[in-house]
Amino acid sequence: MTAQEGPVSYTYRCAQCRTTSPRVIDYRLVLAERDTHRARFHGGHIPDGESITARQTQSWAEAGSLERGLTVALVLVVLLVIAYKTL
Repeated sequence: MTAQEGPVSYTYRCAQCRTTSPRVIDYRLVLAERDTHRARFHGGHIPDGESITARQTQSWAEAGSLERGLTVALVLVVLLVIAYKTL
């Protein structure tokens, strides 16, 4: 991975079940998700239309001001809730 590429996340999509896995940052984890889904819901067969998608993960510096602001607000709310519960 070069400095320009940045981190990548992966999702598994089963078009037959119309479901998408949560994002993971390790390719081996998305393969495990795919294999588990195949075994559990398709008897180990490969469903038509399945795919694994790689997506470049956005860094904090590349995020827009709205995303950064919402992230900071969420962190503050979580800290306030924790502080309130410890009173």
